[in-house]
Amino acid sequence: MEARMRTLRAKSIAAIGVTALLGAVAFSGSTVAQAATTKTITVWLMPDAKDFGTALEDTNAAFSAAYPSVKVNVEFQTWADHLKKLDAALVAKKGPDVVEFGNTEVMKYSAAGALANLTSYKPSFGNSGTWLKALQDAGTYEGKLYAIPYYAGARAIMYRPSLFKAQGISVPKSYAEFLAAGKKLMGAYGSDKDFSAVYLPGKYWYAAMSFVYDEGGAIATKTGGKWVGSLDSDEAIRGLNRFKEVSDTLSKADKSGTEAAQWEVFNGEKVAMSYSNGWESCCIPKVGTDWAFFPMPSIKAGKASPAFLGGSNLAVPSYSPNTKLASTWIRYFTNTTQMKTIALSGAIPNNTRMLNLITGKAAPVAAAAKNSWFVPGAIKWVDVENANTLQTMLADIATGKKTVAKAAADASAEITKLLN
Repeated sequence: MEARMRTLRAKSIAAIGVTALLGAVAFSGSTVAQAATTKTITVWLMPDAKDFGTALEDTNAAFSAAYPSVKVNVEFQTWADHLKKLDAALVAKKGPDVVEFGNTEVMKYSAAGALANLTSYKPSFGNSGTWLKALQDAGTYEGKLYAIPYYAGARAIMYRPSLFKAQGISVPKSYAEFLAAGKKLMGAYGSDKDFSAVYLPGKYWYAAMSFVYDEGGAIATKTGGKWVGSLDSDEAIRGLNRFKEVSDTLSKADKSGTEAAQWEVFNGEKVAMSYSNGWESCCIPKVGTDWAFFPMPSIKAGKASPAFLGGSNLAVPSYSPNTKLASTWIRYFTNTTQMKTIALSGAIPNNTRMLNLITGKAAPVAAAAKNSWFVPGAIKWVDVENANTLQTMLADIATGKKTVAKAAADASAEITKLLN
């Protein structure tokens, strides 16, 4: 799961504390009355929150000042078992009042009626008018908001400036320039059987789908109430052909492999470029400071290709007797002050307005979040992930087992079946 990798986020970006005075503002008079009778709200968060400077500490201090009779009990969970524990809580109708979800996890619970409808509260949340679209889409089901955007992670091209300089290569501004740069690097260093100008394992679906969405394609579309796999569309085929072009000409990565530990390969100093999460720069000690980022270029010169936006959302289980109070706590935790603290710790904030707070080498990763794509908003999307449909298609393409057209048609048919 995308979210499980985020705990390895870069520690090399210094956490900068932000101090500001927070006003005590409740949603309504009923919230204040509720606070007088509620002793505890329980919040389930992932350990990533400990890396976000003083955001959590400051939130709880401000919330406690506003609601002195309410205790906030924060319990840190793990990505490995948090949903299993939540499922048990939902059956018992007793458990946390606030839950953190990886953004690809939310849809199932929203559709099942397991989460409180927070739509009426949206205008009161900070920066809700500029929330990152992929995070907002993840928390929305049938036009209603069930989970609030929290923070995000994006991908960009991590590269070796020293290799670019040695070959007189400038940062590419279009896919054509990107391809030309890769070919020049392969010409210079490709005699090494392990060298990749672009490290692109065959099953790296987050990278491949960025090509698809850049061409105007999509994994699936909804027509007449039915989801239909659309990887066999003309647009998607063009994107998949670009994936194959990079795989064939610029990559020595395993054609049937995944990107699970690509930073380790990058650290081996035989990769010039990889489509990496922002935090991966923490894990390349041999490369040292010889790294930088640029957004993956689009086929449209001067534009960036859409990036998959991973991240987290915060929701309130429908069984909670403290919906308004829990929602208020989420509002404090995601307000402008705390988003500044989170952004300055190196994570991507939940809105586009504050992306410029991430500066230095990480800035291109934040910029990539402005133009993002997300998985289809289908209740059964998890079945596609569990079936490895996209990974199988891409491996078939990369290895030459199937033509692009055949692999795409087979995958589209399977996606249609699984989503319906």
